[in-house]
Amino acid sequence: MAKEKDYSKAIEAFMQHVVEEPESFFGFNAIAVCYKNLGDHSNAMKNFQRAFEFTESPEERAKVLANIGNLYFSAGRPQVALDNYKEAASEFPKDPLYLILIARTFVVLDEYERARKVLANAEKIHKNLEKYERGEDKGLGSYLAAQCYLALNDESKVFQYLESALKANPARYVPRIEKDVADEKNLLYTLKDDPLLKKTMAKYSASVERAPSAD
Repeated sequence: MAKEKDYSKAIEAFMQHVVEEPESFFGFNAIAVCYKNLGDHSNAMKNFQRAFEFTESPEERAKVLANIGNLYFSAGRPQVALDNYKEAASEFPKDPLYLILIARTFVVLDEYERARKVLANAEKIHKNLEKYERGEDKGLGSYLAAQCYLALNDESKVFQYLESALKANPARYVPRIEKDVADEKNLLYTLKDDPLLKKTMAKYSASVERAPSAD
């Protein structure tokens, strides 16, 4: 239901899960994500905090901290988001996503050199994304890194990471890139006529079109 964006019904189902398992990190985290997607940041925060209470590993704590950071980031509070991303990276330094989220926040704060330094550290462990990104999250770190490098005017890195995102999750990132490239307010709009982007997109668009239907 959550994948189909029926978040209200998904919340009901996840709530039934936490009734049966009242100390479920997974359940409360999932409820919080659904509330975030509905724009209900208050209930999202409450459930992220409950999820954090029931975390059992550094990886789980980092995940919730990053989710809280994302909540603040989307609410236009990048400095508070940054603090949560830094805590997440400290909790679980093996996952480069948290460094990339820090870099993205530095870009928003116009601290480009700090963003560049953090991305350099993320590159050292970038291969770990394959291990820690799951399901719909596959390709997210690479896509965010590409956006950061675009803001830093490093075009070769942009295409490197865009292709990495497309390779990891073409079904998600072919339409996402198409949408972003068509949006004049998005940084990727600057690449709308780039022949290399068109060539890359054509390759992965074909693979998505040939994929069997989900039903």
